[in-house]
Amino acid sequence: MVISDNREKLLNQDMFDYLRENEFIGLRLRLLLFWGKHPQAKFNFDGIAHFIATTRCHLKEMLKEFIDKGIVNEEYCESGVAHYCLNQDHQLSQHIQELAELDWGKINYLEEVLGQKTLTTLISAG
Repeated sequence: MVISDNREKLLNQDMFDYLRENEFIGLRLRLLLFWGKHPQAKFNFDGIAHFIATTRCHLKEMLKEFIDKGIVNEEYCESGVAHYCLNQDHQLSQHIQELAELDWGKINYLEEVLGQKTLTTLISAG
């Protein structure tokens, strides 16, 4: 099953369910898209905050959650500075990268659907 906008497949059903169950909308979705766009890169805290345009306080909470869920790895360099990267071993890392390939119209549509309480009309067999 996939989520469909009646024109084409948008997203793998497992990824959609994960996003919906974990309420990935707003900043949380933007952070996930960030990791999908930069799957091999490592960033420090300030760089991530700048890229997704959020406060350090909000980012700290979200990064902790992403680390706890196994989506992001936290690594320290010799100077003791933390760097963060997408966990390539996470079961949905490939889907996170596919998610980041969607254009902004589809991402906005996806976020709208994720925010709805009734999704049965949007789920179709794939």
